[in-house]
Amino acid sequence: MKALVFEAPHRAVLDRREVPAPAPGEALVRLAYNSVCGSDLSFYKGVWHGFSYPVVPGHEWSGTVVEVNGVESGLVGADVVGDLTCACGRCRACREGTPTLCDGLQELGFTRDGACAEYMTVPVGNLHRLPAGTPLREACQVEPLAVALNAVDRLAVTPGEKVAITGAGGIGLMLALAVRQRGGIVTAVSEPVAERRRAAEALGVAATVAGHPGDLVRLVEKRPELRPDVVLEASGYPLAVQEAVEAVRAGGRIGLVGYRIEESDRMAPHHIVLKVLTVQASMGPGDRFDEAVALLAAGTVPVGPLLSHEYPLDDYATALDVALRRADGNTRSYFNLRA
Repeated sequence: MKALVFEAPHRAVLDRREVPAPAPGEALVRLAYNSVCGSDLSFYKGVWHGFSYPVVPGHEWSGTVVEVNGVESGLVGADVVGDLTCACGRCRACREGTPTLCDGLQELGFTRDGACAEYMTVPVGNLHRLPAGTPLREACQVEPLAVALNAVDRLAVTPGEKVAITGAGGIGLMLALAVRQRGGIVTAVSEPVAERRRAAEALGVAATVAGHPGDLVRLVEKRPELRPDVVLEASGYPLAVQEAVEAVRAGGRIGLVGYRIEESDRMAPHHIVLKVLTVQASMGPGDRFDEAVALLAAGTVPVGPLLSHEYPLDDYATALDVALRRADGNTRSYFNLRA
């Protein structure tokens, strides 16, 4: 089978491998689609956490189960998506329901082979069956949709609340869809890439700014009706966090969703105290996978337009280059693994 392998920072190769055999309790999945996440790009550059080389990247995927080892699951032949988190199930974090904090955490696409291949093995417990007729192309967005829903719910966004988003990449745009699903109103998006600002506007965002320092603050000072109750920070840049705490209303909430291991800067945290703000981090899909499957299968959350650039796995170099440069109107590149 074909498999994209990250061998070292800035070194990716297309490898030929045997189809992997599922271990007891695992399934073998024939993959259909996998989208390129910002975390994959950071991993490719060698500035990520909890990863190992060489490994097959990819964790936003859809596919079909072709074999199950030792578990009566009824999944053979089913179209599925799945969680990347492979937790031990025994440590304190797992017992407390926070598997992303597991002491022995393994993650598909980071520490064990992921979905940029024709086949992948995955624990059966990680799989979620797709309703009949769910398009596999759109289904590769279940995982990021679940991540976005989890983030919005951790901030307890309620109907009618005003929300601003900093960073309109794949997750930032998905956050806009999740806010709308919860009845919130995205009043502003800060994003330096013009095509992504246009994508946010197409989702009904009231105003966008180019993401220069102070842009969002100046916008809400000029148009106070846009000042948010909540700011969801999806870019991972410290200056965007600073912008968020200055732009949000007094008594408001900040959600930290994006992060960049390589980025650090000075901040002025006194705004958090003087405005009595709540700062809440969010990581992973939490328990929102099943809801994300249902919303996507019903067409309630229109994720299709976010998938902007399709590539066969053979053209991985172009896919990575376009995603890294955020070029050619890219919002989210993805691989067709059956092309």
